Amino acid sequence: MSFRRVALLLAVVLLAAGCTTKTRELPQGPPREIRIINNVEVADDDRTLTVRYWGTECEEFSDSEVDYGITQIKVTIYALVTTDECERSGLQQTASISLDQPLDNRIIIDANTDTVVYEP
Repeated sequence: MSFRRVALLLAVVLLAAGCTTKTRELPQGPPREIRIINNVEVADDDRTLTVRYWGTECEEFSDSEVDYGITQIKVTIYALVTTDECERSGLQQTASISLDQPLDNRIIIDANTDTVVYEP
């Protein structure tokens, strides 16, 4: 093999090694679903939210996403569904969320429906 072919092969191998990406494995388990927020209460510390949302008896609060804007904060609520066969749906569930920054007179919007769920 010529020097040129070896150098080209080595360059291709190094380039391929640098292009690999690590993929994050998704957690196994029950499906995570977005929920519709009914209303929100803000604690005196201006950082703790009590979020009420519609769910079922076959789920539990999973986590939330918070998107901070200048005049609004958008909140998404996720629930873990524990079974496909639920007797009752439309139950009001509650979750506590801690904000990374104070609310500071911003409105809170349900990111799923783009509905205002809290106004200071």
